[in-house]
Amino acid sequence: MRRKTNENRGITLIALVVTIIIVVLLAGITISMLIGKNGILNRAAEAKEKTGKAGDIEYLQIEVNGILTKYYMDGAKNIEENEYILIELGKKEEITTNVGKGTVKYKGKEYEISEIKGETKEKTEIKANKLEAITISNVAKGSEEEELLKSDQVRMIIKEQGEKESIAVIPTGFYYVTGTPSTGLVISDKAEDDDKNTKKGNQFVWIPCNGKSGVTYEKTDDNAEGNHGLASYWKEDGYNGKQHFYNTIPSGYTNAGQEIIDWEDNGGSYESVKKYGGFYVGRYEAGVPETAEFYASKDGDKYETNGKKNAEEVKELSPVSKKNNQAWNYISQENAKILSENMYKESVSVKSSLIDSYAWDTIVRWVAKDSQYSGIGLDSTNYGNYYNNTGITENTLYAMHLYRSVKSAGQNNSAYTATWTAATKYRKGNITSGHIPNILETDRNKYEWEESEYSGGTEYYNYTVYKELATGASEKNKVKNIYDMAGNMWEWTTETGKHTTASGTTATTYAVLRGGGFNNAGSANPVSFRNGNYTTRGYFFTIGFRAVLYIA
Repeated sequence: MRRKTNENRGITLIALVVTIIIVVLLAGITISMLIGKNGILNRAAEAKEKTGKAGDIEYLQIEVNGILTKYYMDGAKNIEENEYILIELGKKEEITTNVGKGTVKYKGKEYEISEIKGETKEKTEIKANKLEAITISNVAKGSEEEELLKSDQVRMIIKEQGEKESIAVIPTGFYYVTGTPSTGLVISDKAEDDDKNTKKGNQFVWIPCNGKSGVTYEKTDDNAEGNHGLASYWKEDGYNGKQHFYNTIPSGYTNAGQEIIDWEDNGGSYESVKKYGGFYVGRYEAGVPETAEFYASKDGDKYETNGKKNAEEVKELSPVSKKNNQAWNYISQENAKILSENMYKESVSVKSSLIDSYAWDTIVRWVAKDSQYSGIGLDSTNYGNYYNNTGITENTLYAMHLYRSVKSAGQNNSAYTATWTAATKYRKGNITSGHIPNILETDRNKYEWEESEYSGGTEYYNYTVYKELATGASEKNKVKNIYDMAGNMWEWTTETGKHTTASGTTATTYAVLRGGGFNNAGSANPVSFRNGNYTTRGYFFTIGFRAVLYIA
């Protein structure tokens, strides 16, 4: 009996030592995950730092707008405007001001009063574009503009005179960057930002739905509460031939021949567009934020695929609308909706959401209204990095997706097996041709990639390159100051439809993609194209998304 007891004790001690070792290892891994360079706590702190300033500025602008209203409405003009603002702000317990220096300190950060008011570079650019800036200081008493400027949502109204008379409303927390309401007025959530996005603010473009340069918002009083169906403007403009998977599921797909029913889109914000005369669209496709662990920006960085980009934890992130950023692909429509709404979740002045069909069709109609872009809805070849676009020559940061065709020994020339490799961002060489180049085995060392395994022979290789651009990388893809709506990524919308099974039971929900991907032809897949053959949970390397802003 005693021997057995000792044996049990020996086993217990060994198990205890092993358990301690495992606990120590797990503790080390946990600590690394929490506080390491890419740890959860560090990423959360970075995200808070990057988004906190925009939120603080919005709050301070709301306070300043209220003070200015009092200053001009009550006639308290015995002191200079900035001095009055600083004195009044300083009365708030959480704010410290320095009248002599002209600074405001809030939550441990110090701001120039000009940064809060946006009156330095912003004023210069507005004047250079021959626009009129209407603020509470110069607004006509009793006018509609005055009512808007008294709210917390609006800090400035931009007016364009002459033949193209139109206005744009700049929401609180945002600054004028460039352009006019008729050519594409750009705003940023970062003071002193410019056309090249050097301050790295999120940028958006105004779509005017009133005035001489605007168009009628597709969603009207007649259909504001109803189902969307097929867009009336889209059909009227002859785009109805640019559709796929819209009435019945075509042959070659699961459930071929079955009817697609209940196409609808309850997205958008009709009341906001009606009140303010327009809305904002992301200037760039949604990009991956730098705080994401799968952010890739350096030469040779490998892209993460669906394992992380479409995972549950990404729902806590906020996408960006910035130039030369990694486009967020491998994302489902369901997650794209959540991410788009995250951008300004705490804002009192704007509401962000995934672009809807009303907004998309209105933008296409507005762009096509300009004579130089009149045919873009039917053929967008020259406005996207489609494989049949020969005009893109920028030497810039972009990704390549390699299509590997492997011919096994003994096979004839037409027998190939194809697999997708991982994508790589790199900065090597120009995009000199829209035609898909073949990379032979002897040239492949010029490129970087991660090869997929192939179980057969690998005697011959043939690599096909499709060119995914960084967001806003090519000026060739800019139309009315909006980049890449015609063909970098397919872009999710909030429009959905369902199909019925043979037994009549409603089954899978599909979501509509618009535009075209970089491996498509711009003539067959123009900006107006409506693609409904992906489910709301589907994702792919050529599918991304874009946010819109509605003033609250």
